[in-house]
Amino acid sequence: MAAFPVNPDTYIVLVTRGHRHDAVALEACIHRPAAYLGMIGSERKVGMVKRDFLQSGKATPAEWARVFAPIGLDIGAQTVPEIAASIIAQLIAVRRGVRCEGRRPSLMMHP
Repeated sequence: MAAFPVNPDTYIVLVTRGHRHDAVALEACIHRPAAYLGMIGSERKVGMVKRDFLQSGKATPAEWARVFAPIGLDIGAQTVPEIAASIIAQLIAVRRGVRCEGRRPSLMMHP
């Protein structure tokens, strides 16, 4: 992830299996100039990663504020395809400069 070219037109969506992997990927790109940086996860997982990043100095509060977590607009999504649609809708909103406050409060991928 650290070697992947990132610029202001790059959209990064982190959807790994577990907060350790998400944290490693997030650390590799949180300082980079992506247009969108989002991480899937429950509020609990997002809170743990946020706390770690801010307490350890891996990110400043301003850098963390750029992270969309949990990702996706709150459209009542429950199935995997619906969750994917909520994420894509958020990407479109960011691309179009539309302010959307509706991050899902507890977005998780279910096997």
